[in-house]
Amino acid sequence: MKTFIIAIISLVLLGGFEFTERTIEINDANYKFKFSLPSGWSERKVEETTKKDAISYSFDNSDGKMAIMLLAFKVNEVKNLVDFIYTLEKDLTLNIPKRDGEYDDFDSGNYDGRMAKYRDSEFTEVIYYYRTKINEGQNYTYLLRFITPSSFYNSSIESDIKRIAGNFTPVTE
Repeated sequence: MKTFIIAIISLVLLGGFEFTERTIEINDANYKFKFSLPSGWSERKVEETTKKDAISYSFDNSDGKMAIMLLAFKVNEVKNLVDFIYTLEKDLTLNIPKRDGEYDDFDSGNYDGRMAKYRDSEFTEVIYYYRTKINEGQNYTYLLRFITPSSFYNSSIESDIKRIAGNFTPVTE
């Protein structure tokens, strides 16, 4: 029995067992972005258009309190961000609720974007819009959408959204 216990302890101490949280890592070279999600998330669906100019990812949290939609689009030139947002907000298939407040802008050099909160009686959503700003070559636009039932939306969920959104990076090199 002592030998068995010593063997188990040795395996653990030598790294034979891994007790780290599993994450989802996406490095999409075709749409030029990196994204990671912490443990507790699963990828539900990935769909790409037949023209290979847009892709959609969807993810679910195991606790049922949040879902994520990620859309990526290839565009030939630097897209007007205001036009991009307007088009997506008006797209009936996306069914984005009414915006609740103003946009928050951000700029990271080769890409920039806006973030806004949306709300209706059922859902509170936080959406990040990104565009790359590469003068020569292919550009991309992205929508990163966090969907939460309004009854679950609180400061903890808001912190989770900010932390997860911080893991999304357009690859502009």
